[in-house]
Amino acid sequence: MAAIKQNSVDTGRSALYRLLAVCIALSGLLIFALLGLRRSEVNQEETALVQTGVTYLRELNNGNVSVVSADIQSINKKKRREILEEDPSAVWGAFNNSVIVGDSRAVDFSGQEFLPESNVLAKVGAHIYEVSDYIGTLKARQPEMIFLIYGTNDLDYCVWPEAADYAQTYAEYAGLLAEALPNTEIYVNSIPPAVGVEVSADGEDYTRISGYNEALQAMCEENGYHFVDNTEIANEHTDLYDADGVHFLPDFYIYWATNMIAEAYEI
Repeated sequence: MAAIKQNSVDTGRSALYRLLAVCIALSGLLIFALLGLRRSEVNQEETALVQTGVTYLRELNNGNVSVVSADIQSINKKKRREILEEDPSAVWGAFNNSVIVGDSRAVDFSGQEFLPESNVLAKVGAHIYEVSDYIGTLKARQPEMIFLIYGTNDLDYCVWPEAADYAQTYAEYAGLLAEALPNTEIYVNSIPPAVGVEVSADGEDYTRISGYNEALQAMCEENGYHFVDNTEIANEHTDLYDADGVHFLPDFYIYWATNMIAEAYEI
């Protein structure tokens, strides 16, 4: 009983110390921010920051650590992306020793001259099984990172009846890359959602995209690949879709590139 009681005390003390540490850290940040500002100059953004801190402490005090952690990570990720987007040259420069491999959505990374052609191996209408065509080129290049952009042309029931079937095929071809390039990190881009269209003229069912992405993310976690979720940025910039609802206008690519680099460098 004494041991149990001591453990309970230690647990409570640990939680208290953690709460105090967070209070001190947030207090320091708020004091630092307010020292250079008169009270009348505190704008809505700073007020929101204070409220976020208060909410954080309340949630932590109530034991909702997982909820708080997810919220803070989401805020931090968005902020990191915004900082990167302000310096496109830094974003594109970060791909110096990387190669983007994929379909027509990948083509415009070089087609619009954002990246050199040597950094992009892609063609219109490509499918995941065509990755093997590039293995020799990639082995010669030995990139630090490979970003795969496939899936929009692979949404046909006849070939992959279930999302899990497609994820398995994807894993096989990603595995060929991993075997040929053991020192290269592999990043799998999620399939961007379609806008205003459900089925293509060729039979690709775009309503399957969400299920495919869930299966691809699970596959990445199982095999040690990195998953780049592009759903949020695509939904934020639906005005940057082409008229067909599946391709993008040039202005979208800085957001996409930023999302990949933020994932790669955990910025």
